[in-house]
Amino acid sequence: MKLNFRQSLSDKFIRGTFWLTAVSFISSAFNYFVHPILTRHLTIAEYGDFQALLSFATIIGIIGAVVATVLTKEISLLNTARPEEINALRRRASSRLLFVGLAVLALIIIFSGPLNNLFKISEPAVLVISSLSLLYIFSLVVNRATLTGVQAFSALSLSNLLDAVGRLALVILLVVIFPWGLLGAAYSLSFASLAAFLISFWQIKKLKLPAAVAGFKPSLRTMWRYALLVLWFTALYQFFYNFDMLLVKSFFSPEEAGLYGALLTIGRIIYFVGGSIPLVMFPVLAGLQGDKSSRRYKVLGKSLLLMSGLTIPAYLIISLWPEFIIRIVVGVKYLSIAPYLPGFALVMLFLTLLMVLSQYFLALAKRRGLVVLTLAALGEIILLMFWHDNIFEIIRSLGLVFGGASLALIILLVSDFRRARALERKYE
Repeated sequence: MKLNFRQSLSDKFIRGTFWLTAVSFISSAFNYFVHPILTRHLTIAEYGDFQALLSFATIIGIIGAVVATVLTKEISLLNTARPEEINALRRRASSRLLFVGLAVLALIIIFSGPLNNLFKISEPAVLVISSLSLLYIFSLVVNRATLTGVQAFSALSLSNLLDAVGRLALVILLVVIFPWGLLGAAYSLSFASLAAFLISFWQIKKLKLPAAVAGFKPSLRTMWRYALLVLWFTALYQFFYNFDMLLVKSFFSPEEAGLYGALLTIGRIIYFVGGSIPLVMFPVLAGLQGDKSSRRYKVLGKSLLLMSGLTIPAYLIISLWPEFIIRIVVGVKYLSIAPYLPGFALVMLFLTLLMVLSQYFLALAKRRGLVVLTLAALGEIILLMFWHDNIFEIIRSLGLVFGGASLALIILLVSDFRRARALERKYE
């Protein structure tokens, strides 16, 4: 048994997943300590405002997610062929994206009034305050993409852990010790990643990447085509992740939105537990894009097995003991959400599966998978716009969309796998 464990860790894919998953558990613990603090120090309506801020920040984060994915793929390819070009690419991307961050922050400041009205946020200043991370976040995104592309998973794990520790520390300082309420929670969103940002430069230096060729200036234009594909995917995925909360915030009462926010907080435990799998899978698959063998299916198979081993136990615990989990994570005043929790946990399990499957299609630049996601997004809009009278209707609609989209992607994968196996047999 001991030997098998050591042999498993000698596999770089499994070792990377092990480190990221282990640190994700610790980070998730820190992140989830934040929510019991906030649910006990904010009113239910204020906690609904905080969840709306989180959802808005995640939507703005689409830009960063696109950058991270495109750079990770490019750096994965450079790492095997031309590693001396990585540093030049990283520096050029950081300098360009600094201006993007400033421009987006300026737009949020200009349109903060209409945005506050749309999301019914009670304190006008908190939306702008929670967006101040745009001053530095894109440079951190570029550095993390570099760590992921060269498969420095231990350094990436530390960077992610610092985010969680920073957020918890700021919430304790600004919400508990200095009771600034929602304002303090907004500041915690802005500066949670500051320590990770500063340390990321030391982590990049430790990689000892080869010096760039004199006079070499990488072109970012060659990445635009794939960037549009990534933007399509990321926009869809962030839509799946956040549209329900924003709809609830718009159509439900503040108290009901706060209860739904607590439901999200618990249900997303499943998503966070499985979230490390695509981080390891993506750069490995990106390096196999030109490989016509069945190796990529083996990588996907490992990913799905690891995801199942992590998320199914989490789903069962949440479903079997909902009231116990509610008391621990968000507190007794949210016990009324217990009947919704088993169904919502299943929705999050489907969403995590959808994430892993769709990352496979994105890593290999296969557009058919993204067409499925687009149809699923249209289906979610139609279902939720017509059926949103209560939380049960929302859960049922989300389950149909995420479960149906996952099944469609599996059918595409089985079809691709059969073709790949037929080709292998042909040339044997």
